Amino acid sequence: MTTKEKLIQEIERSPDLVVEELFDFLLLTRIKHHRQQETRKPFWMFIEELISDIPQEVLNTMPTDGAEQHDHYLYGSPKRSYES
Repeated sequence: MTTKEKLIQEIERSPDLVVEELFDFLLLTRIKHHRQQETRKPFWMFIEELISDIPQEVLNTMPTDGAEQHDHYLYGSPKRSYES
């Protein structure tokens, strides 16, 4: 008999109050497991998921110099000119 079958058997023998508590515990455990799986993803995958809902035409309008011109985009400072 599998663990799942044993659990179902115990649930059938348990009072409703115990079943409700077990159900809450199961949901919390699933959430915890899901979060652990998410934290194991590389950061770039998290970013890809984060921007996946943004249409490509909007992404195409985003600045490509955000890192080197962060003061301009964050504080409105004039853009710096970098000599090569």
